[in-house]
Formats: sequence, structure tokens, C-alpha cells
Amino acid sequence: MRRAKDETRLDVAGLLAHGSLRGTTALYLAPSSGLIEGVVLVSQLEAIRQVRPNTVVVLSAEMGSGGWLVSAALRLAWERRAGAVVVAGSVYASAAVGLAERLGITLLATDGDPAALALALAAEIGAALSVVDAELARFARTVAKDTTLSDVIKTISRELDGFGVSLEHDGVVLASAGMPPRETDEVITMEVGEANSAVRFTLTARVPASGDHNLRLVRSILEVATPAVKASWLLEDLLGTSRAVPTAAIAGLDQDPAASGAEFGEKYRHLLNQLGWREGELYVAVWFRGGQVQDHRPELTAVLRLLWRKVTLRSPLAEVQGGWLALVPAGDQDASTQLENRIRTRLGPALAELGLVAGLSRWQEDTPALASIVREARLAAESVRSAGPGTVLGFASLGAAAATSFVDIDAVALVAELSLPRLMTSPDRDVIITAVAAFLDHRGSVSLAATFLNLHRNTLQARLNRARELGVPLDNPSELLSVHLIAHVLRRSMPDQANTPGPSSDSSP
Repeated sequence: MRRAKDETRLDVAGLLAHGSLRGTTALYLAPSSGLIEGVVLVSQLEAIRQVRPNTVVVLSAEMGSGGWLVSAALRLAWERRAGAVVVAGSVYASAAVGLAERLGITLLATDGDPAALALALAAEIGAALSVVDAELARFARTVAKDTTLSDVIKTISRELDGFGVSLEHDGVVLASAGMPPRETDEVITMEVGEANSAVRFTLTARVPASGDHNLRLVRSILEVATPAVKASWLLEDLLGTSRAVPTAAIAGLDQDPAASGAEFGEKYRHLLNQLGWREGELYVAVWFRGGQVQDHRPELTAVLRLLWRKVTLRSPLAEVQGGWLALVPAGDQDASTQLENRIRTRLGPALAELGLVAGLSRWQEDTPALASIVREARLAAESVRSAGPGTVLGFASLGAAAATSFVDIDAVALVAELSLPRLMTSPDRDVIITAVAAFLDHRGSVSLAATFLNLHRNTLQARLNRARELGVPLDNPSELLSVHLIAHVLRRSMPDQANTPGPSSDSSP
């Protein structure tokens, strides 16, 4: 809005040169010429407490002749970030001028009627605002023509001379345009959505603090643009829901326990063709879910779909039972790897803020069964819950280890308490558990486990013998799997130093 900004921006310097303040005497001018967005004629000091920033405070002739009144008015006006204070030519004192200089607020004196000056200034501000209204109407017509959210955000940014504009949800940026944000920027926000809406967005503009921008005008532009932002988001969400119907239907079919693998494709071949599934094309499934099952909040669908646009526009995201699913074409291994990297880099921080994780299926050269890739993605997402929100994991890097992700950790710890009481109450419990876990991790090799722990072989053997004394069944093959699982669960709760390999010179148990 560069033209409107130049034509309607009123400041102290301009009005002193060729405006309604031209006949006043500048007792002190602040180093930077302040914006003027309003004027108020006050006859009582308390009235100054209600003025808005960038307002010219004109003291009426009835305020009295004491210099202390001007000093008090200056302090109150400074607190309210007023643009200037105007006093009658006969009521100021030199002390007031010194105070204005210390506060950095412009102080002017008029020999005429203060009320007449205030009226002239109000008329000048009103004329400038009428130009603003015309420009805002033009902008409203322009932004109303945009049908996509990205186009709306870009139009707003262009109107604000390329300033940064973004649509956010709880601090997560969903769409943006213009200059990247800086810590020194002035931040102007506008809520998008009704008060009872399940999802609330914030339209944010970031204006350089060092600029001479009319922040009220920026806010007005955001207010005018808000209906277009809401309309474009609702339209895209509606279209996204419609496009995601086939994906949601496929996920629903996957719940059929009577069909799996090739049987799934054969049983639903006709329906899959109607849903647009192209047999023979290679896909990777992506599954999003909350850190816990109860974290799946349906209102997040709109937010997640906007974020998903940062990854791909062609593959719709469907809300399904237990999370959100997308099926993305991936012609080769590189495409699959790039997809995982894009999700991790572009969505990772946002997923962490929203409390979500993501799992991907493996890329397979032979066309996999549709049911299998959906299940792989879901299992990967469920497996990665323990790693925390924001984690992205492909099933290819998980494999059979996914099975341990579905173990009830609390139940295993309780089994350890009940079945191995002497180990659990032993003062050297953590050292013994670490030794047992390393021994089983290295397929029962004392030498390899000792090297891993940076211990002497005899030291590790002594600790394993101590474990046997405490009731750990290391010599019964049928119980080793359970012992291995218990050791890993217990090791998770140990202090860091308990997991750190000891010095190689240590030869004591």
C-alpha cells in the first residue's frame, strides 16, 4: 500500500511545514517525527489517560496558567505514546521544555485558540482517513478475487510493501509470504474464525520497527483481508476433504481382517478402481498420529492439511481412525527418501508443537499390496511414539524392532519387581542390569560385551556371575528373551552414568 501510505501518512514534521500545525511554535521537537493518527482537546489531565498512541494532545485554554499542568500533561502523554502536546503560548514554562526534551516528546505552543487548532487538525486527519477508506475498498475488491490461501497471503504481503505475512495456529506457521521475520519487527495480529470455532487461526503481519509505517493502517488491511483468508481456507478445506475421500475409504477397507496382502487387492479390486487406485504404481504411505491415542483431535485436520501442503499438493491427507493418512507416489528409492526428508525438515518442528509424530512405509521395488504399505506406515507411527512429538520414522529403519514398541513398559517393570526381587533391591542393581543387557545385546559374547562397556573381560564375567546369584536366569534359553526385554526396560530408567561404559582398568565386580 505504498501510494496510500505516502498520501495519507500524517506526521508532525509535515504538518509543521504545510499543515494545520504550521502556525505553532516548536518548543521541542523529538528526534523522529511521530505519526499523527488522531487529535484530542483536553480540559482535564485525567482525560489524557484514555488517548491512543500517535494522538496529538491539545491542552485547552481552561487548563490554567501553571507550568506544572504542562509538565503533568507531558508525563501522561508520554506514557500513552502520544505524538505531540500542544499548549497555549502563555502557559508553558522553561521547566516543561526541559521535561519534554528528557522524555523525547514533541511540545508545541499556539498563540491562537487551542480549540480552533484541534478542529483544523481533526479535519485534516479526517480527509486523510477518507483516502485510506478508498484504498481499503480497492484492496478488499482485489483480495476477494483470490481463491487460494497462498494467493490471499501473497496479496496481503504485496499490499504491505512486501512485509512478512503469515497464517498461524498456536505459533505454528501454516502459510506465509513476504520478508522473513526478525526479532525487532513490530507484530500485528488478527484472529481468523468465530469465537466458538474449533480451530482458531491468527493472521500476522511483521513490520520493521525502524520504519515509519502507520501501524493502524496495517491493522486495517488485516481486518479487511480476514474474510478472504477465512473463505479461502474453508474452500481449500472443503476441497481437501472431498479429495481425501478415496484415501479415507482405503484406510477403512484395511480394517477388514478377512483380507490382507494380495487378498486385499483382489477382494476390493473393483472398488479400488472406482476410488482411483492405479494398480502397478508405486506408493509410499504416510501416517500421522498423536503421541497418545487420545491425542487425536479431529479439529487438527484443517491445521495438518495446511502443513501438508508444504510437502506435496497432489496427495490429499485423509482423517482416518487413529490418525491421518496420505498415499504419495514414489517411483524410486530416491523419491521415497526425499519424501521422508521433506516431512522431517519442513514439518518436524510444527509436528512437535502439535504433539504429533509421523511414520512412513518402506519403498519396495516390486509393487507392494496396498494394505501392507498402509499398515507399515501406521505401525511406524505407533512405534515412534516413545521418541516424542515431532519424530518422523520410516518403517525401513525400524523393521522387526517395531515389536518392542508395543510392549507395556509398566507391566514389564512390574514383572521384574515380582520375579527378580533380589536383583531389584540390590545396591549394585544398575551395574548388573547394564552388564546383562550388554551381554545379551552381543549374542552372549563376554568378550564383545566387555569391549563395548570398556571393561576387562574378567570384570564383566564377575558381574554376570553376580547376576546369577541374584536370581537372573542367564543359563535358561527359554527365558533369555524375557530377561533381555526386562534389562532394556529397566535400563531406560537409570541415571545416565549407569549406562556409561566404565574405564578399561576396572577389574572389580
